[in-house]
Amino acid sequence: MDHSCHYLCSELVTVIYEEQPGELHQTIANLEEISMTSATILLDEKPRVGAPICMTLKGHDLFGVVLSRSFDNTVGWLVTVSLDPDSTWSPECFSPQHLLGVCLQCAEAALPREVETLEIFKVAEENRLASFLTWGS
Repeated sequence: MDHSCHYLCSELVTVIYEEQPGELHQTIANLEEISMTSATILLDEKPRVGAPICMTLKGHDLFGVVLSRSFDNTVGWLVTVSLDPDSTWSPECFSPQHLLGVCLQCAEAALPREVETLEIFKVAEENRLASFLTWGS
């Protein structure tokens, strides 16, 4: 993979992060976005920037550090994690249940399938309309 495509997703993950040096905290978070080098998770807690963090997804561990965090009154803490170089992710390894590519390369790759689906739907709609018109005659 020569680019780091970002994927929107929604998957519960187990997270362990270091609150203070030597003090580990385990919780459940929602994985919101993932790429080969980073992830965004939604937490109820506020991890410190620079804290080591581990996310477990479908039996696979991803390790990194808390890069940034921002608070949203409605949903909680959105935390960006920079993945360690030896702990990268790709859809071929394992995928969250809901996964939607949001980069240009992914959109271009999906475009022919979407156009074909729309064309099939259009033909089906035209046939349905035509059969309706001839049925009443």
